[in-house]
Amino acid sequence: KLSLKNFPKRMECYDISNVSGTDSVGSMVVFINGVPERTEYRRFKIKTVEGANDYKSHQEMMKRRLDKLLEGDEKFSKPDLMIIDGGKGQLSSVLEIFREKGIEDIDLIALAEREEEIFLVGKSEPVVLEKRDYCLKMLQRIRDEAHRFAITYHRSLRSKRALSSVLDGVLGLGKAKKKL
Repeated sequence: KLSLKNFPKRMECYDISNVSGTDSVGSMVVFINGVPERTEYRRFKIKTVEGANDYKSHQEMMKRRLDKLLEGDEKFSKPDLMIIDGGKGQLSSVLEIFREKGIEDIDLIALAEREEEIFLVGKSEPVVLEKRDYCLKMLQRIRDEAHRFAITYHRSLRSKRALSSVLDGVLGLGKAKKKL
């Protein structure tokens, strides 16, 4: 249905989460044979992108992810399919990184949430599967998990920042004195 080159045994899905560009983070979730492999999930703090720029944030995350793959990092196995949470723009921005890194043997798609359209590399029109289609249900499940994982990480960073104080930076000042 999606004209994939590889059987999608190992699927990875990526999502970005932020509020008005602050505490921007990315998530990578992994499903192997259709089952979540939580020990393989990874979080990315977006470091170089200012503001809420989904395209640039996806690019930064994907550069770091693909660098780990190309370095042979055992914690970042080679996926058969990479799914981007987003539409045609997110797919195009990540495709730039694929080309820059010379990646040609990993399938890449994007899943847009509103209409559940699936965007494929080299196709101008999205694939729209029936709402009850198993393939679509699997893609939605992995996308929703990436979304949940990104939001959870974003909320934890935001909470830490909200609970921080200028007194945290004062050397020799402990919790009791800070509380006073």
